[in-house]
Amino acid sequence: MNEKKMSIFSSKWVSLILMVLGTAILITLFVFLVVGFPGPKSVDRFLPEQIAGYQLSKQISGSEAVEEFAQLHGKHLAVTSGAKGIYGEWNAVTLWVAATDTTERAKTLLVDMELKISEGRSPFTFKDPIQDGDRTVYSLDGMGQSHFFFQSGKNLVWLSANPNIADQSLKQVLEYYP
Repeated sequence: MNEKKMSIFSSKWVSLILMVLGTAILITLFVFLVVGFPGPKSVDRFLPEQIAGYQLSKQISGSEAVEEFAQLHGKHLAVTSGAKGIYGEWNAVTLWVAATDTTERAKTLLVDMELKISEGRSPFTFKDPIQDGDRTVYSLDGMGQSHFFFQSGKNLVWLSANPNIADQSLKQVLEYYP
């Protein structure tokens, strides 16, 4: 009986097992090279890992973020997905990104937001807008922080940062969301 057990581990069987494993690995690598390695979920790309030296410490995304957007605005918006990131222990930076299905819808939300804040019934005060290439970045003060909002393709981005890191935060966020 010991001879039969030993025969399973003979060089013939070991060679065959190694060839099968090697073939499986090569096929797997070939499939990944042709099809591509799985990338991060789309929500993962919504938020940078750090802003102005502060690490992303908390985030919500997907339907949870969309629900928070609706609560903030008191109504449901034409948003398909989104994310909210908090950077630093004391909310030094907060970033909201709302995704829409078209750039036109994002533009409509941007204009609606600008008009609603202009009515003067919000805690925000407009400062001079900033031109970043072809896009306008709206700049505001309120609630002890500097705030900025702008459109990036199908996304509407709102940045809130402590005043001492606001410029650096905005620069990084504009680069992340071209």
